[in-house]
Amino acid sequence: MKYFSLILFFILTTLFGNGILSSYDNRFEAPLWTKSVHSSLQDTLTKSEDSTLVQTYPARALLRSLVFPGWGQMYNKSPWWKTALFAGIEVAGIVGIVQLNKKAENLRLDFEAFADEHWNFSRWIRNTPLTKSHWTSDLNIPDVWNYNGVDTTMYDVIIDGTHSLSILFQEQLYSTPCFNDTSHYCDPLYNYEDELLDFMQVVRDLHFYENIGKYDQFVGGWDDLGNAANDSTQGWWIKEKRTEDGTEILIMTRNKDKYLDMRYKSNTYLKMATYAVSAVMFNHVISALEAVWTSQSDAREKKTYDTSIGLFYNKNTQYGIGGLSFAISW
Repeated sequence: MKYFSLILFFILTTLFGNGILSSYDNRFEAPLWTKSVHSSLQDTLTKSEDSTLVQTYPARALLRSLVFPGWGQMYNKSPWWKTALFAGIEVAGIVGIVQLNKKAENLRLDFEAFADEHWNFSRWIRNTPLTKSHWTSDLNIPDVWNYNGVDTTMYDVIIDGTHSLSILFQEQLYSTPCFNDTSHYCDPLYNYEDELLDFMQVVRDLHFYENIGKYDQFVGGWDDLGNAANDSTQGWWIKEKRTEDGTEILIMTRNKDKYLDMRYKSNTYLKMATYAVSAVMFNHVISALEAVWTSQSDAREKKTYDTSIGLFYNKNTQYGIGGLSFAISW
């Protein structure tokens, strides 16, 4: 039994002596030829694939996908369809944004040209009472309205209303409320003569093109309303429009109706372009999150494990062996 123990000790020392025991006492230093045996055994026990792994970093995948969706998936070596999906959405979104904005801009140019042709400032002044009191007292109401004296719908059709237009006259900028303002500054408009109306230029800015279509106050400027001087035919009608707050009453003409339709289509394309921008932004974020998730998942799946077996040295035992060690590291 004593000889068997010595033989077993010699075998263990030979195989594992170059490991843990050698760090405690050089008596356990294994012969040179056993080092290769120990190394071979350690390689066999090691569950590692470091030599074949391609390490990826979540932050790098994140930044790539934020720059261009699909790039992070390509960096992670994900299935091709992921890269194609995110990159395809990106390209389609950008193309959509450009095309939708282009259509909206073309329609904007069209409805502005239509308004320039069919809405006139001097016509608006001649066809529109100055204040609400003119309607209530039936004072100087243009014949074009065929007013019966009881229709309160017309009370919004006034020059000095809740909205205004900017007027350039005699190299000075005025606002339409000046037609009912007795201040010294507004005197050129308050005391204007009819023949001077054609010399007044309305400022055709963003607010102008919105006002003439959105508010009944400016309906008198459309050329198909009917001119009191030479045409008594009524060219306008009342339209009810449902809103979130109830029903809105609109005074319409054929040209105003067409103008509003053109503006609506332009604004619809702009809204669709905004949705496309949101889709592109979400695509960047989702692609980045997916790239990080995939990178971390791959790292967890490919995590390396290393196992080792050795002997503990104990000087108090007969043969210096204190026990057997088994370790797993990752």
